[in-house]
Amino acid sequence: MLITGANGVIGSDLVKFFSKETKVYAVYRTPNLITKNLKNNNIVWIKQDLSKKFISKIKPKIIIHCAVTHALSKKNDLIDFIDSNLLGLKNILDFAKKSNVKKFFHLSSLNIYGDIKTKVLKETNPFITPDLLGASKIMMEKFIENQSIDYLNIRLPGVVGYQINDPRRPWICKIVNKLKKNRKVEIFNSTKPFNNIMDSYEVYRFIDFIKKRPLKKGSINLSATKPIKLKNIITYIKDRLDSKSKITFNKKYSKYFVISNEKVLENYNYKASSTKKIINRYIESFLD
Repeated sequence: MLITGANGVIGSDLVKFFSKETKVYAVYRTPNLITKNLKNNNIVWIKQDLSKKFISKIKPKIIIHCAVTHALSKKNDLIDFIDSNLLGLKNILDFAKKSNVKKFFHLSSLNIYGDIKTKVLKETNPFITPDLLGASKIMMEKFIENQSIDYLNIRLPGVVGYQINDPRRPWICKIVNKLKKNRKVEIFNSTKPFNNIMDSYEVYRFIDFIKKRPLKKGSINLSATKPIKLKNIITYIKDRLDSKSKITFNKKYSKYFVISNEKVLENYNYKASSTKKIINRYIESFLD
C-alpha cells in the first residue's frame, strides 16, 4: 500500500492504522514530527515532491491519495497550488498505471459542491460556485475518471485526526478548542440535525472494508450516520470536557444540510459510525 500526504491530518493516521497489518509506503513532501516519530517495521517513509515525476521500483497494490494543498496562503502561490494538486495527481496516477496498481482511492472533499442549496446533500447535487479547493477537486475527479484504473473518489466533510489536531478546522475542532479554554460559544441552527463530520479512523475503516471488494467507479459521500441536533452535540461535549463555557444558542438560522449516506450503503453495504460515536471517539482521544 502507498499513501500520499502521509504526514498530514488524515494520511498520518491511515499510515498508523494500516501499518499494523501491512507494509505502507508513506509519501510526504515536507518533514515534520510525524515523519520523525511515527515508525515501525511496516512503514517506509519516502520523501517526494509529487509535482515532480515519481519514479520508484516499489509495486503497491493500493494507493490512497491524501496529498492536497488546501488553499492559497503566504507559503504557496497559485502555481504551487496547481502543481501540488493537479500535477501531483497526474504524476501519482502515471506511477499507478506503470506499477499496475489494483485500486486507487482519492480523498476528495464536500467543498466540491460549493453553495449547497438543498437540505439533504447527495452525490447528484450540482456544483455551484465552489471555492478554490472545491474547484481543484472537481478537476482532479474528472481527470481520474478518464484513467484506465479502478478508482473511487471519497468526498469527505471536515475530518478530525488523532496525531495532528488542528484547532482551526474542521468546525467541531474550533468549538472543542473554545470549550477547552472555557471561552464563549455561539451556535446557529441549534435545533437542526447535524452529521457533517468524519474522523480519520472511519476513513480507515471504510477503505479497509472495501479494499478487497470490487469497486464501483465513481464518487461517493462519506459522513457520519444518525444526525443529532447541534444543541445536543454541544451540550454533550461541554459536559464531557467539564467546560465552564457559556453557550449561546442564536435563534437566527444560517444554511444547513445533512449528508446522505444512501449511495455508500447501496454500493458497498457499508454503514458508517454514528455522529455521536465519531464525536465520542474524538473527545476520548484527548481525555485519555
